[in-house]
Amino acid sequence: MNKHPLALAGVLLAALCSTSRPLAAQDGWTTTLSPSSDVVLATGEFELILTLSTKQSCKVPLTLVNGYDFKTSVDGKQGPAVAHRTSGTLALDAGTRIERRIKIPVGNVVPNPKQGGVVRVAFTWAKIPALSAVVSVAPDLRKVDVEKLDLAKTRVTLVTDKGEMVLKFYPEKAPKTVANFVKLAKDGFYNGTTFHRVISGFMIQGGCPNSKPGATGRPGTGNPGYRVNAEFNDIRHVRGVISMAREGHDINSAGSQFFVMHAANTGLDGQYTAFGELVTGEGTLDKIAAGEVRGDAPVDPVTIKAAVVQPVFRKQ
Repeated sequence: MNKHPLALAGVLLAALCSTSRPLAAQDGWTTTLSPSSDVVLATGEFELILTLSTKQSCKVPLTLVNGYDFKTSVDGKQGPAVAHRTSGTLALDAGTRIERRIKIPVGNVVPNPKQGGVVRVAFTWAKIPALSAVVSVAPDLRKVDVEKLDLAKTRVTLVTDKGEMVLKFYPEKAPKTVANFVKLAKDGFYNGTTFHRVISGFMIQGGCPNSKPGATGRPGTGNPGYRVNAEFNDIRHVRGVISMAREGHDINSAGSQFFVMHAANTGLDGQYTAFGELVTGEGTLDKIAAGEVRGDAPVDPVTIKAAVVQPVFRKQ
């Protein structure tokens, strides 16, 4: 059965390489650079996909084919150079296309990542400034004990295709619901899920594991393998409030799916477990709500690339 609130009211850069003169016209070749994933964990590695195409027989720098030469910036500040340079050139025939995957450990660029929040790393090929890509680094908090967090001060940032939304929580109103949401976020459960149900002027709904690529179930029918009982409270379902979806009229069937109110709907008050609200990101909320839909299913669902916990620990 679909999980849904009762409807009472009814990129990151992948740059085409060019210099002051287009490389295709000058040298007969073009290059592009893009990340295989827009968000990586601090304990992981960057994977950058470089493609090189020739329109005519030409010579290209050998480093483009079997090396790399990047300048980096970390949150807008100069970072370390990361390079494996090779000298000389390589002759290629017209119509050649080469795709490479360049892997660089995150620690080589961001040795001391923030405990909370997202770090943005920009890669720029040293001698080809337009050949660049941006990747976000999320802290790895999988070992953090949720019971040690001050959940009223802890935040979660949803990094999406359309921007970010920062969430705050009300554990005094819905303690089990808040703890469950933060745990799922820190464990990476929400990464790769989409907002699979969107009704502009009402709400956007996400958090279903069946919305991930390769999932066999229908989006809107998944859960984390357990249920969380309702914690109804006096939080009003106004714009920006976050609440838990459930299976039909079974009030104790929440799991991982949640919705963010796009506009107020008082008919949901006391009927669904509201547990938080947006701190920032109303513009992102509006962009997601404005997407084209068929019924209430987005034509091009917006993905949660990462749900990043910004932990605040309780004083001992």
